[in-house]
Amino acid sequence: MTYIMEYLSKLFGSPARVKLLRLFLFNPENAYDRDSVVKMARITPETASKELSNLARAEVINRKTFFKEGARPGSKTPKKRKTIGWVLNQKYVYLEALTKFMRESLTVSNTEISKRFRGAGTIKLLVLSGFLSGGKEGSLDVLVVGDRLKEHIIKNAIQSLEAECGQEIRYMVLTVEEYKYRRRVRDKFMREVIDFPHIEILNRLSKI
Repeated sequence: MTYIMEYLSKLFGSPARVKLLRLFLFNPENAYDRDSVVKMARITPETASKELSNLARAEVINRKTFFKEGARPGSKTPKKRKTIGWVLNQKYVYLEALTKFMRESLTVSNTEISKRFRGAGTIKLLVLSGFLSGGKEGSLDVLVVGDRLKEHIIKNAIQSLEAECGQEIRYMVLTVEEYKYRRRVRDKFMREVIDFPHIEILNRLSKI
C-alpha cells in the first residue's frame, strides 16, 4: 500500500488528499466536519482544512450543515449540535470514473500489513477478507488469531488502515482456542472468511 500511496500522492498532490477522496467517495451519504476528518484520516487540522478547501474548489465535495452528536460539558448524555461540514458532490462530473479508479487502486501489500501488526503479540493467523482481499464486502475484513495479543496495537493498526482505505474495517480478534472452536461449529464469520476470497498474510496454523 505504501508504494501505491506514494504514486497516488504524486498524482493527486498529497497522501492526505488521497485519504480524503477515499473517505468521501466510499461514504457518499455521510457528511463530515473537520474534526471528524482529522480523526478518520489521521491528519492534522491544518492539513484537513487545506485539503477540504482544495476538494471543495474542485467541486468534488460540497459544504453541508448537519447535526452531530457531542458530549455536553458535565453530562454523559450526548446532545446534537448544528455544525458545518462537507459531503460528496453526487453531481461531480467525473464521480463514477474517480470512484472506480480509487477502488481499483486500493491494493494492500502483505509486507506492509505485517509491519502494521508488528508487536501485537504472538499472531498465529492473519487473514484479509471482504474488500481488502478484492472480494465482496462481508461482515468481516480482518481476522487476527493468536496468543497474548495486544488489542491496543491491533486497534491502532486497524485505524491506520481505515485512514488509508477511507472506510470502516470490520475485524475480529480471537485466541487460538476460540478460533478452533468457531471452526468446529462452522461459525458464520468463519464461513465468510473461508467461503469467499481471502488473503493469508500469516498462517502458523493448519491451512484454511
